[in-house]
Amino acid sequence: MVFGGGLGNLESKIGRAYKHLKEFDSLIVEHCRSSDAYSITKHDDLVNQRHIIRCEFNHIPGDIHLSLADAIYCLRSGLDQLAWQLALLGNPNPSREVMFPIHADQSPKGEERFRKLVWDMPCEAVAIIKSLQPYNRGSAYRDDPLWQLNELSNIDKHRIPSGRATDANFNASPVVFLLQELDYGVEMSWPLALKDSVVFEPDFPSMVFGDPLDSSNKVPLELTRQDIANIYKHVREDVTPRFARFFPVSSTP
Repeated sequence: MVFGGGLGNLESKIGRAYKHLKEFDSLIVEHCRSSDAYSITKHDDLVNQRHIIRCEFNHIPGDIHLSLADAIYCLRSGLDQLAWQLALLGNPNPSREVMFPIHADQSPKGEERFRKLVWDMPCEAVAIIKSLQPYNRGSAYRDDPLWQLNELSNIDKHRIPSGRATDANFNASPVVFLLQELDYGVEMSWPLALKDSVVFEPDFPSMVFGDPLDSSNKVPLELTRQDIANIYKHVREDVTPRFARFFPVSSTP
């Protein structure tokens, strides 16, 4: 593991992010396999002759949120450390404003800010960074992994990214049940005559992570576990290799 120059810091940060994401996934699996993922209640509605099972999501443990936040910090700060190394190629004493820009639009004000952030970098490196900007996707910029990374990082600066279950997955029989979606779970019912044969087994819920539940954003950030894995993969496999040419002595693990 190499620190202090070239791609070394970014590669080390990516490696640390991987460890945090492994912990993140392990904690999710542990939570979902335990009885803590759901609260299940049962009762009989004698008036309507229905047997009712109510399955509600429990809060996701804080350690899961913290593991995600640690991984995001490593990836975002790793890109900023890459920016610093690129700036050193043009100036032994770069501006303190140097960072890896991630922009969703090309407004004149945004372009002015962009130039300040990359001022000392080689022109070829700046061109690569521009090619990676989310604004290149137009109105689909929210689908860009770097935009998603930057949004998660901004959330983490003030409030830890949160997660919540969105869909209850389950095995249930007999299949003659009625299903009602709840805000945080489901309610199912069977004819009371079938009560003794009812089987209900909750499985892994679907989850999203991003803005806290009380966020004021009109379109809150909600990322699946696969989205988060794609962010890591994008930084490691799509972004990092493009800058290897500037640091020929760097060795990718």
